Amino acid sequence: MKTKQMCQGCRNDFYNGHNLLGVKECWSFERADVVEKMRVGTWQNPPYTWAPKTTLTCYSPEGGVMIGRGDSRVVEAAECEKGI
Repeated sequence: MKTKQMCQGCRNDFYNGHNLLGVKECWSFERADVVEKMRVGTWQNPPYTWAPKTTLTCYSPEGGVMIGRGDSRVVEAAECEKGI
C-alpha cells in the first residue's frame, strides 16, 4: 500500500507539506507505483549486490539513485559469494 512515509529521504519529500509554500503533496505521488528497488550511492562501484527496498517508482534519494533488479550491474548475493 502506498503511503507518504515511503517518501522519507526522497529529495522531493519537501513538497509533501514540509515547506512554507503551501504545497501539500508532491506532484509525483499520485501516479507513483510501489516497487522493489535498491539505493546505490554515487560513490559506489559496480557490481551491486541486490538488496531491495520497497519504495515508490518516483523515489529519488540525495546522493544516489534507485535501480531495479533487471539492471545489468546488479548481482544476486549468491553470485557475489561464489565470485561470479
